[in-house]
Amino acid sequence: MWPWEHALFAYIFYSLYVRARHRETPDDWPVVALVGGSLFPDLIDKPLAWQFDVFESGYAVAHSVFVAVPIVGLIYVITGRTGHRRSGIAFGIGYLLHLVGDVLPRTVARGELYLDPITWPYGNPRPDHHESLLTGFIDNLWEYLAHFATLDITPVVALQLGVVFIGTILWIIDGFPGLRLFWRKRRIE
Repeated sequence: MWPWEHALFAYIFYSLYVRARHRETPDDWPVVALVGGSLFPDLIDKPLAWQFDVFESGYAVAHSVFVAVPIVGLIYVITGRTGHRRSGIAFGIGYLLHLVGDVLPRTVARGELYLDPITWPYGNPRPDHHESLLTGFIDNLWEYLAHFATLDITPVVALQLGVVFIGTILWIIDGFPGLRLFWRKRRIE
C-alpha cells in the first residue's frame, strides 16, 4: 500500500471504532496520531533499507509484528498515564493496520496468507535495493502507475481503489478530522 492508502485504510477502521465505542466522530489529535502510526513502519524501514542499506528490504524491524506489538503496548501505557489515551489507541490502530495493509494485497494476489513482510527477522520478503530513498519511491511509483495504466482491475487494484474511495468519503463525512487543526490555525492568523 502507498502512504495515502495506509492512512485511509486505518482511518476507515478507526472511524468505525470511534463511532461504535464513543458514539461520535474522531477528534483531530487522535487522527494525527492514527496517520503517524499508519506511516510509522515505512518511515523507519524504507530509509534504513533504501538510503542506508541497513536492511535488504523495506520490510524489516518496524514492520515486524514482534516489534510492533510491544511498541503499541508501550505507547498505550504512556498515553494512558499522560491523559492522551485516545491518541495512543489511534496510533496503535494505525500501526497495526499498516501491517495488515502490507499483508492483505499480497495475500489477495497470491490466494494464500503471506506473512513474510511482518515476521522479521524470520520472514523472507523479497530484497528491494534502491540507490536511494528517492529512487525507491520513484521506482515503486512508476510500477504502481504502470499497473493502473493497464486498466486491469485486479482484486488488489479494487482493494486499493475501494480503500481510497471509502476512506476519503468517510473522512469528509466526519468533517476532515486532523486537517481541522490547520484550518483553525490559519483562521486565527
